[in-house]
Amino acid sequence: MTPIQTQTQTQTQAQTSQTALSRNIRARVATLAAISVLYPAAALGAALCATTMFSAQAHAAEPVAAVSAPAQVTPIAFQKKSVSLKGDVRVERRGERTVLVFSEDFRTKNGPDLKVFLSPRSVSDATGSNAVSGSIRLGELASNKGAQEYVLPEGVSLSDYASVLVHCEAYSKLWGGADL
Repeated sequence: MTPIQTQTQTQTQAQTSQTALSRNIRARVATLAAISVLYPAAALGAALCATTMFSAQAHAAEPVAAVSAPAQVTPIAFQKKSVSLKGDVRVERRGERTVLVFSEDFRTKNGPDLKVFLSPRSVSDATGSNAVSGSIRLGELASNKGAQEYVLPEGVSLSDYASVLVHCEAYSKLWGGADL
């Protein structure tokens, strides 16, 4: 191989490696951005880890496959306050929207005037009398069983809330909820 061919091959390999590294960094930044939207408290820790993560990648012998940003987080089990709730809820980002998704196996007793709220209180701190105070009403409980979704209103940040609650508004009776 001539010196010019060797130099061209070396430059091509360097560009390919740089492109793979750039794609990987963009994918990891997207992942960190998704984490910071869903878990603002974790954003600082994720940012501190980013430097280590990116510098370790820069020294890797082989390119690593790009990681896509998560569309959802781990499901969170519902907790009983006065009435049993089965199943779980998860938070999904869909473009600019944030959606709370109740699982297929969601079940609770039927009741009058059941509503879904985002609350600044944890489930353990929420009661029938304070459940709606400072909370955002997401809507009526669509069904006492099965999958259902609740879209957060535009401008509402999930980081300002501690839990999602199922509450009988007419009788101030808190069914239960899940800590976010």
